[in-house]
Amino acid sequence: MRNIALAALIIALFVLSPAVGALAAFLLLARRHLAVYINLWMRLLKCDFYTPFITSLGFIITAASPYTGLSKTLLIALAFFSLYLTPLMPRAARAFSIITAGLSVAAPAKPLVVLGAVGLAYFAYKASGCGYVCLKSSALPKGELAYLPELGVTCAFIKGGVDVGRAWLVIGSKYARCIYALCYSVDEATFKRGIGDVTKYLPEPSAEDLRGPIYTVASLEEALKVVKKYFQTVVILSDEVIVARPARLISVAKVKPDIAAEVFAKIYGLTAEQRTLAEELLRRRSREELIMWSQRYPWLKPLLELWEGGEEPVGVVKSSAPGKAAVVDSLLYAYTVGAPLLTNNENAFRLAASSASLPFS
Repeated sequence: MRNIALAALIIALFVLSPAVGALAAFLLLARRHLAVYINLWMRLLKCDFYTPFITSLGFIITAASPYTGLSKTLLIALAFFSLYLTPLMPRAARAFSIITAGLSVAAPAKPLVVLGAVGLAYFAYKASGCGYVCLKSSALPKGELAYLPELGVTCAFIKGGVDVGRAWLVIGSKYARCIYALCYSVDEATFKRGIGDVTKYLPEPSAEDLRGPIYTVASLEEALKVVKKYFQTVVILSDEVIVARPARLISVAKVKPDIAAEVFAKIYGLTAEQRTLAEELLRRRSREELIMWSQRYPWLKPLLELWEGGEEPVGVVKSSAPGKAAVVDSLLYAYTVGAPLLTNNENAFRLAASSASLPFS
């Protein structure tokens, strides 16, 4: 109903005045793009009055030029373009405006005036002003940002920044794409397709960042591409079907007794007394004694199961132990060989993270 009413209004304006009707139709069709441009102006004015003043003054000087005819029309068009460019590329707009003003001045030594304007334009371009400062941060920032997919960086519009030719913008509540002197509104879906995977805007982690338990919301295959750059062995803790060698990873008898007892106690929720007994049995290094005690205390049976085997494989590996025993096996092996433990199972990660105080090296 609203669209019908607007169409009827525009038709009525066309009948009364074709020029007014055409203007109204243009404003209606371009309203989303105009909203983006207005937001760009508001952003600039909050940051910098210096640039709008220069380009506005340049337009006034050009409009007051004594030239007439085609020359005057071209000069005013150039000055208008400088004014239009101001919120899009402020530094370029300053320089372009000064050169246009120099061309519009009628003076006896015109070449010297133009040469002086070019020199002044160079310094105006180099002068500090508002623009984009781009970087990769450890967490993806939010707010009014520019995204540069080609470089994988996000940019904030602040003092001391530079002009950027091609970018995807979040401006106000709008999304936009800018290609040099053209900025136009896009919908959210187009914006997300344009910026691509947001992980590309984060710095690649170092090897130190990847030690110990890692929880990934991405597919394990994608996470492995990063992790495998740094480690010969990666431990997988997941029910997801993935190319990983299943094996009993390490025997608890080969791990420091205090470390093995701590992990075992945290994963199985043992009391302090139970942990102390488990550590003492591990210190004795006697499988037969552990068998005897496990007959008396059933909670020790998983520890006995973890005593057996332990292939210590390399590559992308996965524990073949059942249930919580797989978490203990995976953590102890990752700790022993200094490998990352990668999982996309939130519950498994919580269990692993409860032992994250392990000194992974």
